[in-house]
Order: sequence, then structure tokens, then C-alpha cells
Amino acid sequence: MNLPRFIAARFIRPGGGFLSFLTFAAASGIALAVAVLLLVLSVANGFEQALREDVLPAVPQLTLDVQGADPAAWAPALAALPGVAALAPTHELGALALKARGDGTTASRPVNLLGVDPSGPLRGVLPPEAAARLAPGSFGVFLGQGLAKGLGVGPGDRVTVVVPTLRVTLAGAFPVQRRVAVLGLLETGTLLDGEVMVAHLDDVRALDRRSQMRSLRLWLDDVLAVGAVRAAVDEALETAGVREQVRVSDWRQRYGGLFEAITVQKKMLFLVLTLLVAMAAFNLIAMLLMVIRQQAGPIAMLSTLGLAGRQLRAVFCWHGGLVAGGGIGVGVVLGLGLCVLAPPFVAWLSSLREAPLMAAYFVDYLPVAVAPGDVLAVALVASALAALAIGLAARRAEAVQPQEVLRHE
Repeated sequence: MNLPRFIAARFIRPGGGFLSFLTFAAASGIALAVAVLLLVLSVANGFEQALREDVLPAVPQLTLDVQGADPAAWAPALAALPGVAALAPTHELGALALKARGDGTTASRPVNLLGVDPSGPLRGVLPPEAAARLAPGSFGVFLGQGLAKGLGVGPGDRVTVVVPTLRVTLAGAFPVQRRVAVLGLLETGTLLDGEVMVAHLDDVRALDRRSQMRSLRLWLDDVLAVGAVRAAVDEALETAGVREQVRVSDWRQRYGGLFEAITVQKKMLFLVLTLLVAMAAFNLIAMLLMVIRQQAGPIAMLSTLGLAGRQLRAVFCWHGGLVAGGGIGVGVVLGLGLCVLAPPFVAWLSSLREAPLMAAYFVDYLPVAVAPGDVLAVALVASALAALAIGLAARRAEAVQPQEVLRHE
């Protein structure tokens, strides 16, 4: 039988009084700190995952704008590069969408008009059944859910699109306008729902007919490896002798700052909330010191019966370890439970308010992604801090002088 562990378990047994309260408070503090740290890290992981898997696949990950040349001759060489998953022609244009209201006013929204080839790859842009409805010359479009709500339109309605291309007539120069039919709505749950308008590639080029630009859109196997793929693309363009005619851009120019901010915030939150875990862990010192003070008589008697100083220290190491271990275990379970319950709870609150609580972010839901590595890291950090606190407090047990204590018993 492990005598120190047996004695420590006897000290922990609930018997009411102040020591039981201290033990409960110390364990609860660690559990709450661990749960909060795990929840916050999982939310940060969720935002990073939402950006990587929901937003970035729907935006141009790598775009090549070619001025005054046809890229058909060297585009196949780019599609064969390592890390390039697909390649398709595209045409992107900033525009203004207008819709007359019944009260005589006009709803207007800035849009990102994206021209796509329905026969090409459309990862994250349009589902195949929607792409099949796009026909050249029909000027049919798909709108993001948020954009359609802002304009007050739905499938079957017509919207006026104004593009920054001038049309010169006898009456003067006017921006090109075109009435387009809304074929359907797109919903990604991200900020793209409020700005995207997808049309056939030929229709968008027709609206921007003065432009001699030809664009290619590349999808990557790993969006985070865009730097290496871009370097390979630059080398391939140099080999083809067209590097000076091509402007290369990637998702980092628009969303790179956001991605880096999420990464930095995750690290800073981990450091800040680790201090919360440290405070909870060092509450163990106060709890153990109170136990040593209250149990000075039994400790002195055990010393006179032959329990050495190292064994006394082991008793309180076991005591603190059982309390801390229980708190960390409960905290991990509680944190995982909060990670499961938080998204539907936020969605429920949003339904009560009739407005998404996450409207200020690039997604309209609370993303949560639990990483096993984070769970392990939180548990290990909490265990290390608790072990340091327990070791500092357990040394006090060795300082108890049996003769002094028993003299006053």
C-alpha cells in the first residue's frame, strides 16, 4: 500500500468545514481556468479554419492578369505545376447593383462581379447544378444571400448592374448599365455573401468590353503554401518569356493581414489565459498551507511514528496532485462540452435578436474547432504549473517540528 497516497486521500475526504471549502475552491478554479482556455483556443482555431476552408476557397487564391496577350499557349504548363489543383479563366470587376423599391427609392450595393466559365473548375464558387444554368448572353447572375437581402431581391427578380466602363454616345459619356436576372442565391456563411455576384465569363467580359485584360484563376492544394506556388509560377512565366506582361496576385494581399491577426491573437490569448491557469494553480499553495497548518498535530504524530520528511512531502504532493488532477480533468471535460454547446447557443441568441451576433466578423456563425494538440498542451501546461505550486507548498510539511507541536497538544 502506498502510505503517502492513502494519507493524502484521507485528507481530501469531504468532512465539511473550511478545509473542504478550500479544496473545492482550488479544484474549481483550475477546472474553470482550463475550460476557458480550451474554449478560447478552440474558437481561435475555428476562425482560422473558417478562413482557410470557407473563405479562401471561394476567393482567388492566385490570380494572373495578362495584358494584351492570350494565355492559352502557356496556361497548361502552369496547371501542371506542383501545388496547383486547378486553373480556369476568370474576369473580376467591381460594380454597383441597383434595385428600385416600391416607395420610389433605390437600393444600391457595391458588388464584386465575378465571371466564370461553367465548363471549367468552380471550386468553392458555384455548385455544378447552378453553374449549368449560366448561359452566355443571358446575363443571368447568382447573388450572395446577404447581398440579395440588402437589395431586397430574390430568384426571378431583375437588378441593374452599373460597371465603371464608359460608353460614349452623342449625348455624352455614360457608365455601362445592364439589367440582369437573378437566377439564385449563394450562401457560404461568410462575408462573401454580402458582396459576390457570379455571372457567365462572356457576359462579364461584354460589360467590360474595353478591357484587354485576360485573367487566370488558380486553385491550390494547400492555400497556406501560396508563397512556394507563386515562386514556381513566376519561374514558369520567366521561362515562357511573358513575365513582364503578367501581374500576379494572391489571397494574402486581401486576407493576409486577417490571417496573421488571427494567428497572433491565438498566441497572445494562450499566454494571457495561461496566467489565469497559473493563478488558479497557485491557489493550491494557499490550500495546502492551510491543510498543513490545520493538520499540524497529525503530521507531528506521524513524524514521531517514523514518517520521514520526504514521505511527509510526498503526502502533500499526493494531496495537491489529486486536487489538481481532478480539477484539470473536469476542466478539460467542461471545456469540450462548452465547445460543443457554444455554436448552437450563439445561433439561438442570433435567432432571438433576428440578427447574427457575429455580423461584425467575416463569418456569421461562431466557428469552433477543437485541436487535440491544444487539449494536450492545455493539460500539460496546467499540470506543470500545478506541480510547481504543489512542490513549493509541500516543502512546508518538512518544516513542521513535532516536539513543538506536541508540546501544545
